Amino acid sequence: MTWHETHERLRILREVEATAAADMSGRLPWRESWSGSFGDRAGLLVALRERWDRMCDVQLDELTSPERVRETERRLRRTHAGVLRILESHGLVGLPEGRGPAPPLEAA
Repeated sequence: MTWHETHERLRILREVEATAAADMSGRLPWRESWSGSFGDRAGLLVALRERWDRMCDVQLDELTSPERVRETERRLRRTHAGVLRILESHGLVGLPEGRGPAPPLEAA
């Protein structure tokens, strides 16, 4: 993947995140112009889940205290609630492998 393609995918993911933050319905935004970057809606969902997993992996350092991990999990779920609604509506919500399932969004 070229730098331009990577940059375009990231721009689209950020656009989806902004749309999801404004529309908490859990509906996946989609534009046909995004098919060159993601193929279809399923490809976009996979990319959103991978981005969520990376954010969690980077920010939930296993060397920190359990209290810090819980605090960071709550912050991540709160700040990315729109994307989590989308993932939840497609059965893809949860913390990355080894971290267990995420509690309901209302608990965040």
